[in-house]
Amino acid sequence: MSDDLLDTRDADASAAYLLDHVAAAERAGHRRLRAAADHFHLPVDARIDDRTAARLDATMRATVASVEAEIRDHAVRLLTSRGQPEVAQGLRMVPSTFGRVRRAGLFRDPALFGELFARVRLDTIARALPTMVIEVGDRPTMIARLAQASDRLVSAAAIAMLAAQARRGSVIDGGVAAVDLVRPLHARIAWWVAAALRESVPAGEAIGALDAALAEAVRRAIDMQGELVPLEIAAMRLAQAIDAQGEEVPALLTEAIGDGRLVLFVAFVARASGLAFDRVRDLVTDIDGARLWVVLRALATDRATIARIGFALTEAEPLRDIEQFADRIDSIMAVTPEAARVALAPMALDAEYHAAMLALGSAE
Repeated sequence: MSDDLLDTRDADASAAYLLDHVAAAERAGHRRLRAAADHFHLPVDARIDDRTAARLDATMRATVASVEAEIRDHAVRLLTSRGQPEVAQGLRMVPSTFGRVRRAGLFRDPALFGELFARVRLDTIARALPTMVIEVGDRPTMIARLAQASDRLVSAAAIAMLAAQARRGSVIDGGVAAVDLVRPLHARIAWWVAAALRESVPAGEAIGALDAALAEAVRRAIDMQGELVPLEIAAMRLAQAIDAQGEEVPALLTEAIGDGRLVLFVAFVARASGLAFDRVRDLVTDIDGARLWVVLRALATDRATIARIGFALTEAEPLRDIEQFADRIDSIMAVTPEAARVALAPMALDAEYHAAMLALGSAE
């Protein structure tokens, strides 16, 4: 009789589990269907190609892994030193938090996703650029030459940019390296990772000790991250040190493109135009390209330079229409620098003000 009762209880428990699983599967299926519909209805020019998607995923994973390793290692040391070896061991054995924080929506934050996506997009284009746009003979590459400049400010800035580029390359290629995000974005990742680690450790009554160790590890990671200079800032500092004037700008733009230093190209344009780096980066990665050409005309860039830049970008990204660009070159050059500056004036406004203007415009 007792065996029959046990079997009944097991059957009831299994049935309840199955019903719960059905409900969860129903919700998951609805989410997948909604995501598939959203993706299907995206216009072609808004979809992320497979190569970019793969590199973006690798970048996200490497970023989380780097932050997680730093937080976990320091928290384990703190717990061990504070007489909590079992909790420390539990924390050490927690698997990667990447899947957990991604499902919870970490990368749905527009600022964080936008920054990582823009970095990957710019780097992907840079890698596909033709190695040379103009013949430069046996001269060293642009950045190598700047690193050996007699101007110590330029030399130091170039060396700093090389270091930042090497660090960034490791992260984008899926390696684990120091993360050079601005403090608010780095802090967001760090606190989410800490929360994911916390929920996976069976700390019991020692949960307070775990919380304290994780919080201290996060604050330490955020403070230490402030010592790293992001590649974008390093590039802007180099552009500022060079301080190109007037007719010097086109030659620098062409050489930066020719060397595949697209981040430096963006910095030169941003410095010369007075626009923010991320604003110019958005123009460069925009397949349409119209806004970039107007910015270059605002700098009084000549036809030959615009043509070299345009053909280099179309070669790097097949989705850019090279015939359309060739047909458009006369129209581009017909825009006077004065008219271009007037057209671009809203882009120089406060970023949030400009974003609000765009939001209102898109809601009509």
